[in-house]
Amino acid sequence: MKKKNQRISDLFYNNRFLFVFSVVVAVITWLVVAVEFAETENIIKNVPVQIDYSRIQDNLGGLEPFGETEFFVDVTISGKRHIVESDDVKDDLVVTANTSYVSSVGTYSLNLAVTSASVRPEYDVVGTSTNSIDVYFDYYKEKEFKVEADIDFASPAVPEGYHMDNFILSNAATVKVSGPETEINKIKAVSAKATNEGNLRQSQTVDAILTAVTVDGSTPKYISFNRQSEKIQITIPVYKIATLPVTCGFSNTPSEYLGNLPFTVSISPATVTFGVPENELAGKTSMELATKIDFSELKTGVNTFNVKATGGEIVGGIVLDETQEFVITVKVGGMSSKTVAAPQNVSFINVPDGLVTETSSLNFSEMTVIGPQEKLDLITADSINLVADFSDIDENASDVVTVPVRISDGSCWSYGFYTVTATIS
Repeated sequence: MKKKNQRISDLFYNNRFLFVFSVVVAVITWLVVAVEFAETENIIKNVPVQIDYSRIQDNLGGLEPFGETEFFVDVTISGKRHIVESDDVKDDLVVTANTSYVSSVGTYSLNLAVTSASVRPEYDVVGTSTNSIDVYFDYYKEKEFKVEADIDFASPAVPEGYHMDNFILSNAATVKVSGPETEINKIKAVSAKATNEGNLRQSQTVDAILTAVTVDGSTPKYISFNRQSEKIQITIPVYKIATLPVTCGFSNTPSEYLGNLPFTVSISPATVTFGVPENELAGKTSMELATKIDFSELKTGVNTFNVKATGGEIVGGIVLDETQEFVITVKVGGMSSKTVAAPQNVSFINVPDGLVTETSSLNFSEMTVIGPQEKLDLITADSINLVADFSDIDENASDVVTVPVRISDGSCWSYGFYTVTATIS
């Protein structure tokens, strides 16, 4: 006899199956309820600590926290599993630090308390990962310091025959340090510290770190510099030592005397020990002064000029010996001088683009002209052409400016300083 296929729905008409099925469902339901509603503990990680600093700042003359000011703790809670393991329970926890006993400068251990944002929380707080947090309180202070370069060389900084000059800080001669007053008062200097292998033959730039140096050698806490980075660059100037003669140049030289001066020039001292970058020394036979003698400063006879030997006065180098000053003597011989009435014809040079100029008035009535006698005999007010130089006039200058002038002549020059008032538009 062929057996009928049994359907799953037919099992529910079988009393034995129904009994077994009911028992299984009941056990599963009991297990689910038992697990979800069972009492258990859970650790809530990184709960923020709330700290009210306003009372301290308002009542204690501006006392404020330094160092770490944001804290997080782990809180252990107990309760029904579905409550203590929910995603919302962390937001319900409120951890506060007690600041009521902060009264002066110092480090305080602030006791922690845990409460719930809910009126009737469905869990209990078992404890926290720490019962207190340490916070340092002090008064804010700022102080400015000169930055001192401090480079530690592993070997001699430069070999024999070379000179290392004063370090150059790239972008911070001074720095402002801010932080707790007690720590700021300990600082005696701020150094830019760096290391270098040494034996330098050329100038080099190194990275240094700003470091506050205290009186007792300790490291000040909770301070900051008013810069985006504590890194700073230091240039180590290195020069090759060379003994060379000194020369000087001239400006506004008449065309006939370019490269062929009509007088004698002497400089004292004539030879000096210099520091010159090694890559610029090849073929160099002399060192030139940055200061140029303007022809308008030269009269007939002996002219003396004193030029300091420091402050970038040497083109492409520095003075290394004890020379403090150069004395330049220019003997103008074979020339005569003549006083002429102020000429009226003025031309303009080096005028900024877009500006229109015209003469308002001459600020002198006569001028002294120097040159060979045969040339001076031919000079009159009408034969002199004045040149007004706008090189040093700002494009945004006012409508009326005073401009230096000189005569334009191939063999003669004007002695003295003369100006013209010009209008610009």
